[in-house]
Amino acid sequence: MGKTILQALIDEVHYPIPTGFVENKLMKRNLSPASEVTTQVLNSPAFIGCVADCLYSLIEAPNFNEADKSFSLPERTLILKKVNALYASIDEPEVDIDRPKVYFGE
Repeated sequence: MGKTILQALIDEVHYPIPTGFVENKLMKRNLSPASEVTTQVLNSPAFIGCVADCLYSLIEAPNFNEADKSFSLPERTLILKKVNALYASIDEPEVDIDRPKVYFGE
C-alpha cells in the first residue's frame, strides 16, 4: 500500500500539527485518513481545503514554536496569504487573523 491521505496532508503542511487534529480536518471534509492518496485526491477541493485548514491553525496558535523558532506577525501574514489563496482556489471565503478587540462601555 502507498502513502495514506493522512500522511500526504502532514507532508504537505510541513509543520508539526497533532495527528488527531489533522485526522479531524480530513474527516470533516469527508476524506478517510487511512485511504491511499491519489493524484485525484491531492487535487480535490476537500484535500486543498484541509491543507488550508491546517495552515490556518498555525496562524491561530498563540505561540507556535518549532526548534526554537517562532512565527512573527509578518510570517503569519505570509501563511495567511497562502491559506486565502488555497481557499479562493476552491471557492471558499477568505479568513483573517483574529486581532484583539477593545470594547468601550457595555
